[in-house]
Amino acid sequence: MGLNDIVVYVDGAEAAKARVDFAVALAKEHGAHLIGVSFAPTAILPLYGADVGFADMTEVLQSVKSQAEAALQVFKTRAEAASVSAEGRLMQGISEEFPHDFACCARHVDLAIIGQPRDGDPLLGQYALAERCLFASGRPVIIVPAAPDKLALKTLVVAWDGSAEAARAFNDALIFLKPAKRVVLLIASTGEPEDKSEVPANDMVTHLERHGVKVELVRIPARDDDIGRLLLSKAKELGADMIVMGAFHHSRWREFILGGVTLTMLEEANIPLFMAH
Repeated sequence: MGLNDIVVYVDGAEAAKARVDFAVALAKEHGAHLIGVSFAPTAILPLYGADVGFADMTEVLQSVKSQAEAALQVFKTRAEAASVSAEGRLMQGISEEFPHDFACCARHVDLAIIGQPRDGDPLLGQYALAERCLFASGRPVIIVPAAPDKLALKTLVVAWDGSAEAARAFNDALIFLKPAKRVVLLIASTGEPEDKSEVPANDMVTHLERHGVKVELVRIPARDDDIGRLLLSKAKELGADMIVMGAFHHSRWREFILGGVTLTMLEEANIPLFMAH
């Protein structure tokens, strides 16, 4: 399966530049249609006790809308310069509803691209956006940091913990794994030969190789603390360009909803993350 259409979240934040550049480059490489989605709220609740009149709110809302439209214009100009088929969509409504609406939009494409939560528009719940994309879209998501070390996807790290989410992520990512020059499968290991809790990896290696993906198996120490940082550290050591992993599940990685490994990865990764649930 190829990439025929991609949606990317576009806002006026400085971090959006790297995200848009990544999306445009990916769309160009795969000949995919690119949809840029921006958001403008129709209402903003003033801070408690603030004396803000309706006219002031109207002016603020119009300013925010203008910024969203400007961000979309920058997106379309960038795509046009790269000869990429693209369209911009401005969504309006209540901030709390936008993550769900964006996820619904993502259901109709092959891939969604968003930024790291800490880099997004403060008017929008960025963690909710990531969560809804993964839970409600039915599509894989790539999270692009504000300043990735590199945008090439030659060396990929895949984090295997035996979960359904990781298996889904691996198959969704085959379009990136197959052409990669190097694919490293990381597995948490205690190093004890009698440890029956260690996740088997040979069958997954065989499965990927049947798809034409040559895999290196690397075991990393299984510790109860900082698994996310350990994974990021190993990925950096390997020179990874992107990490592929399942998200938001309970496993030996000590994963919890918007906590544990997922939260660490979302906040601290400096390379793109390919995630699926």
